Amino acid sequence: MDDPSSVFAIGDVHGCAEELRALIQKLPLKRDSLVVFLGDYIDRGPDSRGVVDTILDLQQYCRVVCLLGNHELMLREFLDGSDSRRVARFIYNGGSATLASYADHDGVFVMPQEHREFFDALPYHFIQGDHCFVHAGVPTTVEDIDVAIHGEEMVWMRHRPGMPEPNYSKIVVHGHSAIPEPDIQERRINLDTACVYGRRLTAMELKTRELYKVERSTGPQPIYLRDVADSRRHALRFTGKVPVAVVHHGMPLLFETINYSEIGILMTPVNPPDVKFRAGASIEGTIGIGDTATAFKGVVLRVDEGKRIACKIIVEPLTPP
Repeated sequence: MDDPSSVFAIGDVHGCAEELRALIQKLPLKRDSLVVFLGDYIDRGPDSRGVVDTILDLQQYCRVVCLLGNHELMLREFLDGSDSRRVARFIYNGGSATLASYADHDGVFVMPQEHREFFDALPYHFIQGDHCFVHAGVPTTVEDIDVAIHGEEMVWMRHRPGMPEPNYSKIVVHGHSAIPEPDIQERRINLDTACVYGRRLTAMELKTRELYKVERSTGPQPIYLRDVADSRRHALRFTGKVPVAVVHHGMPLLFETINYSEIGILMTPVNPPDVKFRAGASIEGTIGIGDTATAFKGVVLRVDEGKRIACKIIVEPLTPP
């Protein structure tokens, strides 16, 4: 394939379809341009479906490569549905906003086949010239990448302040670690400028290092899938046994969900088997297991004979992780 006249990389979009369309309009694209999306097209933002539609439209004009992000990996796990703990991981990382963008009037999640094929086909990394594109990072040398071994880290690892910079044969271009402005190092470039958290969406032309930015047009707000359009229930509940760990008065307590949503949990005690909470008590802990667990704070709403405990999760403003 001929060398592209220009190569653009675009950071994490997270459902910000309006900003993505505005950013694409700014790019000096030609038919032989290459656009590489670094993953995380969905979740948290208002229009995940619209983001995918926009990318599919762009594919009709120029060459487009879309990489797998950790949020697309979580969506795959949700669609598979075989592990309730991983289904919960998707919901508690903004997945309900994606489901809401695909919901019909009755609250039924309906994804077009073209979109399912889009998510199924996403690769973990892409190499073009002097650059290796990946969602989160490369945990080994570029030449030694083995997706079977390194795939999970390539979509989940984070670059944090103070970490040593890589010295790879390729310049690693990634997103995932939200920052106020692009981080441009000698062998690494981070383009996740936290659009969904109220900042901006960023693209870079790799040959010239020119940056293109669009500010977030609306403020961040939680978006949930409801069971029907006019439901009084604020968010759809999912059934499944997901571990919940709570520290109460210095004592570790283990529970298991009966059902859950992003804003509430109905759970039963596991160890110890009888826990006496009072309505109105504040609790905090994690839902999920191991590295997939998500921290939460909540308030006990009711306790049914000590065996069914309903908690409201305190929804705080969206902030970068």
